[in-house]
Amino acid sequence: MQNLNDLKILDAIAQFGSIRKAAEHMSLTSSALSRKILALEAHFGVDLFERTSKGLRLNPSGEYLAVHARAQLAELEKMRGELQAIRKSTSGHIRICASQSVLESFLPVHLAKFQQKNQKVTVAVNHSSSTRALTDLQEFHSDIALCLNLKDHVDLSVLGSSDQDIYAVVSPNHPLADNDEVSVAEISRHRIVLPPQGSGLRLMLDRQANAEGVSLSPAVESNTYASIARACRSGGLITFGLSLYDQGDDGDVRLLRIRKMKPANVRLVKLRERTLSPAAAKLAHYLAKRLRNAPLDAAPSA
Repeated sequence: MQNLNDLKILDAIAQFGSIRKAAEHMSLTSSALSRKILALEAHFGVDLFERTSKGLRLNPSGEYLAVHARAQLAELEKMRGELQAIRKSTSGHIRICASQSVLESFLPVHLAKFQQKNQKVTVAVNHSSSTRALTDLQEFHSDIALCLNLKDHVDLSVLGSSDQDIYAVVSPNHPLADNDEVSVAEISRHRIVLPPQGSGLRLMLDRQANAEGVSLSPAVESNTYASIARACRSGGLITFGLSLYDQGDDGDVRLLRIRKMKPANVRLVKLRERTLSPAAAKLAHYLAKRLRNAPLDAAPSA
């Protein structure tokens, strides 16, 4: 069979037994349908119809081909139904790579909410960086990436983006707690917790420290930054966070905007030429919407 339309034409003629009625059903002119019948017979090298005074009737070859056509059409309809079911139920496996600064707060909160309504979806989340994310996507280790300060690249398509302020986060009894804003120089005189060298948030903090002529010497440096931040703040240490972070149960903190520090850009991306699976596309749409709705003055939790 040459194409899907040929299947439908053969089935229509078998059903109506009339070129005129079959042409109306297919939204074609009678002459156009007649040409397609001749093309079909030429393609298979046999006559498919008996021409009678009452119209067209399938001959044995035509009957055989019509059975095949109906089977193919039924299979296509079944496939269409299954694809719709996948789209609605959104089952599948998704791989995400993410920067440290969004890996431990933003993603867990929103993945949990997404999976409450999409329980057939499984997700693998891997730590990456803005420099490694492109390679992760190109080598198909990840379907989508969510990274801090990710540079433009011809192979990347941006699905969502948000500029987020960086805050110093302290307990209410910290010496700096009464300030609305602090400089990195002021922060450097206190005990602080920092994410690891090379992470996006650490690079931004170190860059601002250099601009102010100071250095940041962490009392604690951790690859699992968010998981120890609460305990460190209770001990009087300063931690850091983005405004897209969700505080969860840890709302009793003071958020200090860092003076003269540029916002961080968080981007959700995929490979430009890659078509995401229905599950990955649905999750990407959900995360992009959450990024757009993350206000700059939201209360972060590091």
